[in-house]
Amino acid sequence: MISSHVWWNLLVITCCAFTPRPYSCISRKCTPRHHILLTTISSHSPKLSGSVVLGVEWEDSMKRLASEALVSVLFPTNIFLTKKWTIDDIAVELETCSGEKYTEDTEKALKKLLRRYQRIVLENGISYEERQASRKRLADLVIGTSVMRLRHFYILSTTRHSTFEKRLDIAGRDSNNLNQQKDLIFYVVQSMVNLHADYMAQCDDNSVEPGANCLHFQNDLDRITFTHSIPRFLVKLLIEQYGVEQTESMASVFNKPGPITIRRNRIKCPTDKMLSDRLFKEDSIPSLLLSSIRTGNESDIAAPNGCLMLVANDSWSPYKKSIWSLNAWKDGWFEVQDAGSQLIAEATEVKPGDIVIDYCAGNGGKTFSMASQMYEASSCGLDNFKGCIIAHDVDHSRLKQLKGTLPRIGITSNETVAIYTTIDPGVELKERSADVVLVDVPCSSSGVLRRRPSQRFHLQEVEITKSFPSIQIQILNQASALVKQGGSLIYATCSISHYENEDVVMQFENQEGFESLWEPWSFSMSEKSHCRTFLPFYNGTDGFFIARWKKLR
Repeated sequence: MISSHVWWNLLVITCCAFTPRPYSCISRKCTPRHHILLTTISSHSPKLSGSVVLGVEWEDSMKRLASEALVSVLFPTNIFLTKKWTIDDIAVELETCSGEKYTEDTEKALKKLLRRYQRIVLENGISYEERQASRKRLADLVIGTSVMRLRHFYILSTTRHSTFEKRLDIAGRDSNNLNQQKDLIFYVVQSMVNLHADYMAQCDDNSVEPGANCLHFQNDLDRITFTHSIPRFLVKLLIEQYGVEQTESMASVFNKPGPITIRRNRIKCPTDKMLSDRLFKEDSIPSLLLSSIRTGNESDIAAPNGCLMLVANDSWSPYKKSIWSLNAWKDGWFEVQDAGSQLIAEATEVKPGDIVIDYCAGNGGKTFSMASQMYEASSCGLDNFKGCIIAHDVDHSRLKQLKGTLPRIGITSNETVAIYTTIDPGVELKERSADVVLVDVPCSSSGVLRRRPSQRFHLQEVEITKSFPSIQIQILNQASALVKQGGSLIYATCSISHYENEDVVMQFENQEGFESLWEPWSFSMSEKSHCRTFLPFYNGTDGFFIARWKKLR
């Protein structure tokens, strides 16, 4: 059962605001801004407000605009006009070509479309209510159709609509006629947009999968692939690792919105109650303090300290008011961060006075989380020594963004913990110098597909099975040299594939001399294992993996 896909509406928040903040739904690392993009919005029907309903002509114009934007997303523009198309050809293109350089990224196509629509607005004097309704509808149709492309084309091709057959026949008889080829491709895209509009209208959390009764499959692989619109190779990999039942659960979660979780910044806000009260008083936002992460075992894992879940209601939703416009965020009281990501930072068990290296820091989400932990421990009187975190990343633009955030979260004036970056003058990484090294490596991001639904069509099998693991073991080996005797090494990904997780750990531990240098660092006496996997359908977090070791000498 798949819930309503109206949550794709939230992509319009970023696209319509035209803010200077960077936005990408396909970057390899999960950032705080991605976390909030996929959240429930209450309405996807073409209504302005109350009983005012936009007409059929408006709906048709929305579908046509969406179809025009999607042609370059679903088909490579350099070749789709130069061949004779069959149903099988189109199916292959829809599943495999979105990662190619000749197709356009879905979110970029939506941005272009919204800029185009803005020009239409200026020329025609469209009301504010209609503009808002139109932007939401276009986001639903463009992002939703793109993500559910495999399902919609499966229905279109297997039901063998007479019009579809006729257009294929006409285009096939004169494959050199570019207009007929264009007409065929546009018809396919427009038909898929129409199917998605019907799909959204049927979606209901309390109903069965829309159209499920009319879909027939030969095997579980096809059923999961087309019902949930997940690339076949990825479904196959997941079935091999998790089995059919868990893969089905995982695929279903990928098409649902994730919770909005935030992390209290202990440097700026001393208690969870203060943050919760402020959010409700200033913006009418209810919040729930998470006490545990379910595991299915006798004892669940304690939730990260200061982890709250925001609850959208009639008074507030991220669409009505951006979470980054809240005064509590501007004042540095919290960061948007999934509970699983917070657990990675907590797994480091950093202490005041530690020298910490965040080896693949990105924009600094886990850097800031570790700083918050060090500050709280110090304020509790555990230690008065000043800690130091060095953030490193090969992408210097991300480190510059990290540095720009420091004043907001209260680091520059703090006397307990300091944060430096490897682009700061005189800062360098030295072997055997760190008490803690966190290695949150670049990965396929397969664990966060519900946050970035279009990412599924940018994944490639060879990346998951070979390219990323090869890079990950190299990075892990480089980072391990920075840990001093008695220090700790933490490896993490936002992937759910064993190729990037357990296999990399095994490769690291099978290297010559490992046993004399390292020992596994278990999470608890009862748990014993030094590895943890978090799965969206099982733990309620995004998908993450953590492994830990202590250095013996």
